[in-house]
Order: sequence, then structure tokens, then C-alpha cells
Amino acid sequence: MEQELIPTEAMTSFSMSFSATPHAVRQARQLVADRLAQWGVPAGCPAARTVALLVGELAANAVRHGSAPGRGFTLAVSMAARAPGGAEGPRDGAAAVPLRIEVTDSRADRYPVLRPSGGEQENGRGLLLVDAFAAAWGVARAPHGKTVWCECLLHPAEMAPRM
Repeated sequence: MEQELIPTEAMTSFSMSFSATPHAVRQARQLVADRLAQWGVPAGCPAARTVALLVGELAANAVRHGSAPGRGFTLAVSMAARAPGGAEGPRDGAAAVPLRIEVTDSRADRYPVLRPSGGEQENGRGLLLVDAFAAAWGVARAPHGKTVWCECLLHPAEMAPRM
């Protein structure tokens, strides 16, 4: 488990609960894309695509491995407040912006384990992607299950709008 990047002060955040279905994974990705755009991270930029990938993998794991009958998952996203001018886009010399994704599910008995990919297998690579694209990730006990979290750094050059 690695040190967390975002101090609890000076953040923008939201959370929402979803049913444990594949459709909910798609909804979670879209919600995050919409919220990132409101926070000044343009839709379709490399940073937004990376965050969508991470949200999709963590949410899919919650649906596939972390759900109990009648129980869904909760997604929470927190982003450190951007410096003045952040809504207009990246500034030269601006620091990377930390973003945290948390997915809480109801299965405290099933913790994710990073395993090497199995060659020809069509699944089982989600946590490898999280490990590759996130700056840090881990698992924490939650009151009624567990929270799998990851953090990434959104670099200004990766937040430029697509042309």
C-alpha cells in the first residue's frame, strides 16, 4: 500500500451509489467524464480517458467480485482544487493535479490481488491496468465492506482539449 497523494483539505469531490450491473459501470464512467468537464478537465483529453479507464476497471471489479445480492457499489471521486485559471485549461509550468477514485462494495471478505496476466485469458487484467496507470492504489476496510481506491496525477499537458 502506498502513501496517499491528496490532503483532505482543498478538494472538490462527489459520490454516488450504483446498482451492481454492467450498465452501472458505463453510467459511472459517464458521470465522472461529465464531472471532470465541470472541473475543467476536457472530455476526451488523455487525462479524462485515463480517469475513465480507472473508474471503469474499479467499478467492473466491484460488480464482478464485490457485490452481494441486493447490494451495489458507491463511487467517490476527489480532485485537489486547481490553481486560479484552472477552468480555462492548463497553464505553462502548472503542477500536476492529484485525483482520487474510490469504489466501495459490500464484500469485505474478497480483497483484490494483483496477479500476472494469464496469456490467452480474456479477463483478469483490470488490476494490472490500475497498477500501471495509477500513481498509487490500495484497499481499505469500510463499515460494510471494503473500499478499493487509486490516485493519479493529472498533468497539465494531458488536460489540453483535443483539437
